Amino acid sequence: MELTHHKIATTKTVGEILRAERKKKNLSLDQAEEETKVRLKYLLALEESRFQDLPASVYAAGFLAKYADFLDLEREPLLAQFARERGEKPLASRLMVERKIKEPLFSITPSVFAIAAVVICIGLIIGYIGYSVRNFVTPPNLLISSPSAEEVVKEEQVEIVGKTDEGSTLMINSQAVLTDENGNFKQVVKLNKGLNSFEIKSVNQLKKETVKIVQILAEF
Repeated sequence: MELTHHKIATTKTVGEILRAERKKKNLSLDQAEEETKVRLKYLLALEESRFQDLPASVYAAGFLAKYADFLDLEREPLLAQFARERGEKPLASRLMVERKIKEPLFSITPSVFAIAAVVICIGLIIGYIGYSVRNFVTPPNLLISSPSAEEVVKEEQVEIVGKTDEGSTLMINSQAVLTDENGNFKQVVKLNKGLNSFEIKSVNQLKKETVKIVQILAEF
């Protein structure tokens, strides 16, 4: 059904028109405040033409537009008369539509900030757990930086240097080797003349292991 607005009698002030129409419809200011979301003190100021108690022109006009719509009154004549009563130039209809008072779509409040902080913390915890689980269920990393594969040396011993994952157990030919807090290790091993083979194994807490073989030819 098409909405038909009531015509406004211009012999009355805007405040008188608003108050008369509200009482005619048997509505209270509390009801008007609830429906329009305009504070009761501003609705009362509009009805009593107390312009000094209203906010800036654009906001006051926005309150009036909402109140007029609520009472099923024609908005434009009221806005024009309201501007005249305040001794101001009427605001264009398009401007009023664009600048109608709206509830903010989003605002940062302490509760919103707290929720965001909790979500971020949960995300970090989940990420850390996922990272830890991935490290456990996959074989550990194992890098041998020295000596190179099938190296020929002239000494009776050589130092095996490398790095594995933190928390993994490292063994060279089934003998445990100490690693530092970052998984770095150095171990001096004795060589026999000829070809020497060393099995270097890293085992994580879930018994996943990585094995590398280093062969060294000793000629001394």
